Amino acid sequence: MNLSALKAIFASMEQGVVFVDDQNRIAYCNPAAEKIRKIKMDEVLGQSVLNYHPQKARPRVLQIIKDLRTGKAKGHRRMNIRMLKGKFYDNTYTAVWDSKNKYLGTLVVSKEITQRRKTENELKEALEKLKIANEELRRLDQMKDDFLSNVSHELKTPMISVMGYIGMLLKEKAGGLAEQQKKFLEISYKNLRKLERNIDDLFDLAEIGIPKPSWVFEPIDLVKVIQFSCLTVEPLAKEYQIEVEAPLPAEPVKVSGVEEKLNQIFDNLLTNAIKYNRPGGKIYISLEHDPEFVFTRIADTGVGIPYRSLKEVFERHFQEKTKPIGKTKGLGIGLSLVQEIVKLHQGDIQIESEVGKGSTFTVRLPKLRKTSSE
Repeated sequence: MNLSALKAIFASMEQGVVFVDDQNRIAYCNPAAEKIRKIKMDEVLGQSVLNYHPQKARPRVLQIIKDLRTGKAKGHRRMNIRMLKGKFYDNTYTAVWDSKNKYLGTLVVSKEITQRRKTENELKEALEKLKIANEELRRLDQMKDDFLSNVSHELKTPMISVMGYIGMLLKEKAGGLAEQQKKFLEISYKNLRKLERNIDDLFDLAEIGIPKPSWVFEPIDLVKVIQFSCLTVEPLAKEYQIEVEAPLPAEPVKVSGVEEKLNQIFDNLLTNAIKYNRPGGKIYISLEHDPEFVFTRIADTGVGIPYRSLKEVFERHFQEKTKPIGKTKGLGIGLSLVQEIVKLHQGDIQIESEVGKGSTFTVRLPKLRKTSSE
């Protein structure tokens, strides 16, 4: 290939090409290099290549050329550099040798990367902002956990004392009560119980998923757990004329679990089945099992949940716009808590619902395996 063909090739390139001789003098530059560096070849021939690099970049350029010339660096070296008018270029330096392995000079190929550098800087800034935001979220999350953990001591302890004294008054241990007095005390006691449950929900949300030494898993008869939850919600069901049917098995159906947490599952599900039912409605509870799992279904004849909301009901603080009986509003964390406790017991929970016809929650828990001693 003759010299004119090589010049035609270099002239057609978008990248700037500069050949630096063995004395670091410019011996050739193509039109793209003239444009990039704002130079003319006939004006720069024989001048030091360093004259066309920023002052602070010159020592590094000299080191790159020296490493290539001495063989310390093999192949090529790259350097990103800021040139004229704030533009950035990716320069590739390659040593040129003749057939006798004599060093002839260095070929410098330049490609503009201003937009890429801008994108990289923007990405770097975005990542830094994201890092700061994540740190702030962690700080806020820790503050939330600290607050929720303190709720039990700061609010629940004095509340238990008040509930104890009201309970004593209701049992008339401090003297007889007039009917009106008893009614007011019962209302106060009921609202304190409601506040206690809300505090427990908040406290559980802070600690659920954290292994607790006090959570001892043991064989639990799920039949008794559900019966106890039915007794717990019985006053609320009677208040709204809700009929609760629970044809549970006569024999024990055991799972491995934490009794108080299992009670929370069914307390919450039954309370919701009452709150979002209709006056005079029904709740049907069934418990079935196979060799591996126990299935508990709680079906109600209530308002139901729209299809669009079914995937959101287990999210924290979710509240359907449908007004519950009595227009009572909770914290929107009951079902989220239920799901977390079910997962804690290696189970799962499913929901089926239709607006105007009611909802059915199915809790599946692993059945306790019988040992040879049982």
